[in-house]
Amino acid sequence: MEEERKNYFKILQEIVKKQAKNIKFDVIMISHFFGRWIPYAIAIGIITGSLAAFMDLLIVNINDFLSKNLILLLFYPVVVSMVVGMAIRKDRTIAGPGIGFAIKHLKSRSYIKFKSFISKLVLSIMTLSGGFIAGREGPSFYLGVALGEWMGRVYGIGKRYKNIIGLIGGGAFTGSLLKAPLGSSIFAMEIENMHDFDYRPFVPMIIAAVVSYLTFSFFRGTHPFIMLNEKPTWSLMSIPYIIIMGLMISVIIYFYTFFFHTFSKFSKTIDPKKRPVIGTLITIPFLIGLYLLTKDTDILSAPAHMGIISKIAQNPYPYYTDIAIILGTVIITSFTLAFGIPGGLVLPNLLIGAAVGNMFGHYFNHEIVMFSLAGMGAALAAGAKTPLAAIVMITEMTHADVVIPMTAAVITSYTTSFGFSLYLGLEKGEHV
Repeated sequence: MEEERKNYFKILQEIVKKQAKNIKFDVIMISHFFGRWIPYAIAIGIITGSLAAFMDLLIVNINDFLSKNLILLLFYPVVVSMVVGMAIRKDRTIAGPGIGFAIKHLKSRSYIKFKSFISKLVLSIMTLSGGFIAGREGPSFYLGVALGEWMGRVYGIGKRYKNIIGLIGGGAFTGSLLKAPLGSSIFAMEIENMHDFDYRPFVPMIIAAVVSYLTFSFFRGTHPFIMLNEKPTWSLMSIPYIIIMGLMISVIIYFYTFFFHTFSKFSKTIDPKKRPVIGTLITIPFLIGLYLLTKDTDILSAPAHMGIISKIAQNPYPYYTDIAIILGTVIITSFTLAFGIPGGLVLPNLLIGAAVGNMFGHYFNHEIVMFSLAGMGAALAAGAKTPLAAIVMITEMTHADVVIPMTAAVITSYTTSFGFSLYLGLEKGEHV
């Protein structure tokens, strides 16, 4: 027995020695990661978080001022569109959502110009302050990419990694401005490599996004971006209806995408200076109509505080109001964002998804919050083709756990929306 034990011990020693030879510690790579990428991620996180906090402060305060006078709030978008028209005539890279251009730019060897950065920052603050249905993620991604590139040059990171450092900046800035660091990091990677997921920037991007979020929260608070007074509840009996809702949302988003891209291409036939003004003037009657139906200025202030989404998620609205919000969002964004107004497409998707969920909530009064949040995730997944990010972002923005029912809705809408994305094609069209 003793001899057998010695033999087993020798065999074990030989196995350990062989495995030890296969284990290699790349000291240069490890020191490069901890000596350059981690400090870079922390630095870009602090910078993007601070700028995002300043940006949010201006947006909220300008909106508070505008909201006190309805006429001013409705007239304000016309003024903004005139300023945007003059700006994009000189620099067309700052027009529209911004993500399309930023994605294409990441693959180039050039850096975003400082003048373009400042123009995008100012115009985005003006747009998000009121009167438009526009998301924050478009401008934040564009601005974050620019900051990521510039900071990379400071840290001596070469152009070989330009797409990675730009992506890290875009994810970090978006994570703080939407208060969803993990979801925004995944969103950045999914949107940049829609059909070929790249994990290389994941760790430094998560670090940058978390630092950015903490910096933003230090100045602006830790409250959720979408406030909920009720906790979502759900049951297994609701899953079939959630799947039906996902199918319904995929059809709506498909037509929305087609409508949005059609008018985006049509807008190129109009003089860039006049394009945003013409589009905005067309949408004013629809904005007034939504205000009259909801009797709430929050519909005109959605980018500032997401108050209208919080209300739709918790309170049953009449069917005709939900339908009007869906149609109004499609029309308004197709004549503003597609016509050059700088703003993202996440908010429009969330509005559409919440409105569809609100309709299903009429049949499940105690589960209206769950249906609305699941609808938001399904619409974002179908529109942006970012299913994983949609689930995580909604969870982070609401601090509510509806992962299982939302996953059912997201999988359904994502797999039945034919791979047609709101963002695909913008890299060629939004700045032409």
